[in-house]
Amino acid sequence: MEASRQLEPQLQLEDLRPRQPEKKKFSDWFMPRRNNTILFDPAKCTGCGTCQMICSTRNVAKVAPASASVKVLSDEKLGKNFAVLCQHCRRPLCLEACPTRAIEKGEDGIVRINDLFCVDCGLCTMACPEAAPIKDPGTGDIHKCDLCEGDPLCVKHCPEGALATTRGKALRWIKAARWGVQALSFLFLVILVVGTFCYFRAGTVELACPTGTLQNIASSGTLILVGASSALALLILTVLFGRVFCGWVCPFGFVLDLVDKIVPKRIGWPAFLKSRMAKYGILGGAVGSSAVLGYQAFCTVCPIGTLCRSYGVQSVMQSAELAIVPALAATEIAERRSWCRYLCPVGATLGIASLLRLLKIVIGARKCKKFSCIQCAEVCPVGIINADELREGVSPKIPMTECIMCLRCVDRCPYSAAKVRFRWQKSTPGEANT
Repeated sequence: MEASRQLEPQLQLEDLRPRQPEKKKFSDWFMPRRNNTILFDPAKCTGCGTCQMICSTRNVAKVAPASASVKVLSDEKLGKNFAVLCQHCRRPLCLEACPTRAIEKGEDGIVRINDLFCVDCGLCTMACPEAAPIKDPGTGDIHKCDLCEGDPLCVKHCPEGALATTRGKALRWIKAARWGVQALSFLFLVILVVGTFCYFRAGTVELACPTGTLQNIASSGTLILVGASSALALLILTVLFGRVFCGWVCPFGFVLDLVDKIVPKRIGWPAFLKSRMAKYGILGGAVGSSAVLGYQAFCTVCPIGTLCRSYGVQSVMQSAELAIVPALAATEIAERRSWCRYLCPVGATLGIASLLRLLKIVIGARKCKKFSCIQCAEVCPVGIINADELREGVSPKIPMTECIMCLRCVDRCPYSAAKVRFRWQKSTPGEANT
């Protein structure tokens, strides 16, 4: 009898609460599901505490602000108020910290606590950047906002309208526009016209690669005004709008974006090569080698020029030269747009021109959730938005010399906190003009 009991399977917590596999649909890759969230506007909040009273009434059937799932903090000296409530993060840290797996995120985007498994240990509160799961000082229970199952009462009863629900943008059109422009640019630069971008002439109009022009000047030792002026077009475009060529027009950038869609996981770029200044060194080396060798040294291995020269109206493929394209495209396995981040001398030239830019991207509006969203940092292909600063509640400064103006952050931000501004406009209240 005793032996048969030992053979019986023991019921474990894992059997009661198995971890649910993350579901991925096709629509999640193309356009992630948008769920309701609560936005808080500190400029409108008076600290009245109505939200706490309403929330506590739902939680414990009586007015007891300490039992509410929202907490209002007031700073009398500064005259400011701040509401602490669950942001229902895309990747909840509380869910990972819960030792009993009592926290789950539903398909509706709401992060809930299952009271059957919760032991009120408080680890979720410590893991949350906003300390949103609130421990009731009287009962010791953990209370956390569940959006009132999609219709939050605090939003309905806030007398000043400091709380509001949003599902973000109804349509993300920038993504479709960028892919369309990239495809058309690739068709024009690579298929229709031979030698485009490296040097292109249409009647009296001449366009040339500024990096190739610098090498040409160095190799020949002469400055040809016609050639130099033809390179100004792209530089002027960069001064006006930033590095839009890199994000919207570059044919090799289009190839990298396509490769990015099929690369399953990044292995990481070597730390000793992880310097954004390297591309400026390569630019200097390309110009210096051109002066020594007497020809445009980098142009022979430039993936942009290779693509532009690879296919033309004669339908002649230069297979040997094209080998550089997959070789450099393979750097996507390490990091997104690794070529653009660390190696591209054309990007370095445009980066120098962007010092005179008229536009900038800011992520600092009051609507930015920072702690919980960080979608802008996740979607940035060149990794210049600091996710750690967002987690700390700080509006990150975006280095515009590295920004390729793809506008993914502007397009993806569900709260319209990422915006394009003139460089002299303030980004956040109290920030100096830059």
